[in-house]
Amino acid sequence: MATETTQEFIVHDFNLPNHENELSKADDAVEKLKNKIRVIVMQGGINDKNHTELFEEVVRVLDYVGQLSISVFNIEDEMEEMYKMRFLHAPILGKTLWFEHYGQLHRPYNILKNRCYKLLDELDKEYENVHEKHPPNWKI
Repeated sequence: MATETTQEFIVHDFNLPNHENELSKADDAVEKLKNKIRVIVMQGGINDKNHTELFEEVVRVLDYVGQLSISVFNIEDEMEEMYKMRFLHAPILGKTLWFEHYGQLHRPYNILKNRCYKLLDELDKEYENVHEKHPPNWKI
């Protein structure tokens, strides 16, 4: 029977901040915005004013989470170089592991950013459904 070996991520202190509390607060803000949008949709009362206000609130959360994620972007080159050096004998494996590790570090930020983008889409779709035109923030 063949034994399976698995490669693990490089263990290194990249000195990344712990953003658990900040991400939790952002998650709470996203939930509150989701509920505000849900209420407006149920009441059919979306207008230029509340669309713009909610849009700006979602973008503020999106920007906040994006700013938090910069710390991970800042280690990209260092991390990639470490994987290249560690896996000189298997560069494809090194690149694959680096990409997976880097993606794992971005995951909590990306989840929240994607939720924000989804809220923006829902907000715009609701506005278009009610008013049969693009929302006021669209400049097409």
